[in-house]
Amino acid sequence: MNEILIYKELRKIRKGVKKVMSVFTDFAAKVQAQFDATNTSLDNIVADEANLAKQITDLAAQIAASPSTLVPADQTALDTLVTNATTLASKTAGIAAAVPDLPAPPPTPA
Repeated sequence: MNEILIYKELRKIRKGVKKVMSVFTDFAAKVQAQFDATNTSLDNIVADEANLAKQITDLAAQIAASPSTLVPADQTALDTLVTNATTLASKTAGIAAAVPDLPAPPPTPA
């Protein structure tokens, strides 16, 4: 009779452990989805930043190749764009450097 009680208690414990692991697995999947979404957003920012820098560089090259000269206000506006793009690139690089890379998630137990 004592063995039957032990067996029943072990079954309860096993069910409890499975329930806890299920909750943990669900939580881990939700957190991983948020990490993935954040990573996608950051990749988008990096791509946008690179595109902006290229557009500014191309515009500066077009202006330099044109026969006309910029009035001081236009040159100041262009210089400000370059400065702001450089500052933005520096900030995002600083953020990327400050945030450690995440390790790969452990495999999902079967």
